[in-house]
Amino acid sequence: MFYLLGVTVDTTTVPAFSIALAVGGIFLIVVYLYAASEAGDAIDFKYDKILRERMNQLNIVDWQDLGKQAGLSRFGVRLVRQGDVGKLTVDKLRRLATVLNLNFQEFDRTLNALPISATITTNPSEIEELKQQCFRLREELQQQKTQLTADFRRATFEQLQTLLTSYPSARKMAEAKPEMPAKNLSALFTPLENLLSSWNFETIGSAWEQTPYNPQLHQPDIEDITEGELVYVRFVGYRNGQEILAPAKVSRTLPAGIKN
Repeated sequence: MFYLLGVTVDTTTVPAFSIALAVGGIFLIVVYLYAASEAGDAIDFKYDKILRERMNQLNIVDWQDLGKQAGLSRFGVRLVRQGDVGKLTVDKLRRLATVLNLNFQEFDRTLNALPISATITTNPSEIEELKQQCFRLREELQQQKTQLTADFRRATFEQLQTLLTSYPSARKMAEAKPEMPAKNLSALFTPLENLLSSWNFETIGSAWEQTPYNPQLHQPDIEDITEGELVYVRFVGYRNGQEILAPAKVSRTLPAGIKN
């Protein structure tokens, strides 16, 4: 007779095989409890660094928080940390990918783990389900794209409405009265300026101003203009922060008939 984890085992009445089976079962339980315990979180696994970087970007505090959001047990989270994502169900994989803001392909590539498709293709019903989901997602994306395009066009039209409705009449007036001063039409372009401002687009230079040539901001009309040389801005450019959308077009001279 001996004691095992507080349990009395009578070797005179229990066959040796049963004792071995009991010991093995208890051992597996102990291993599982350890794997599911908080102490196991302290172990470093293969994909911890990649996952932590992603979690930091998404303000996921720790492994417990990741498991809570993804609906995974500690053992499930540990499978992910080890790269054994093939042992998770499709639903858990999908929810985990959503929490990490990754699609299936990105998730598989990021962890460099077993292809998720290997888990899916073993079940024809899951394959069909995923096909249907992909089809629905494509439709939703197309609908969103169409709606976003329509919203963008309408919002842009509303901001340019004054210009768009007045321009045809102003053009007709200019054709009928070519002597009419151009300054009478300048107010028409205020909505366009407001639109560019709402997009945070900034002008590069102002028309006909003199400025040192900067090859990063300017496009010269001839190739021999050197950096720092004084030039005139013939047509302004545009930038969005540090991104140059269109460089300002510059020249050594002003347009014919224009005096500085």
